[in-house]
Amino acid sequence: MLCCWVEDPYSEAFKLHLPRIADYLWVAEDGMKMQGYNGSQSWDTAFAVQAIISTVLAEESDAGRVLAGSVILCFQVLEDCPGDLNFWFRHVLKGAWPFSTADLGWPISDCTAEGLKV
Repeated sequence: MLCCWVEDPYSEAFKLHLPRIADYLWVAEDGMKMQGYNGSQSWDTAFAVQAIISTVLAEESDAGRVLAGSVILCFQVLEDCPGDLNFWFRHVLKGAWPFSTADLGWPISDCTAEGLKV
């Protein structure tokens, strides 16, 4: 967001960042707060699903496994960043799992491994 603002504070690229500010920046009773991630949804879900599958609950219903599998797929990154990945020092994203949601877009090898297990 900052890079887009420096390049052109009136650009469409900068304006597209504005709706997501509250996900990462907010004012609390003791001052300004910031977070680098928007959660740990992918990580948490992968372990929860693996825990359920390792119990007798998995034998009782296939519906739960199907639902869990579809939920973990929602977190998978489905496309790479536009443009030249090498120019921006980015790795291939497509097919990987981030720590939280696909919106985060940073592939994490551990999260990808856990997502594939499910």
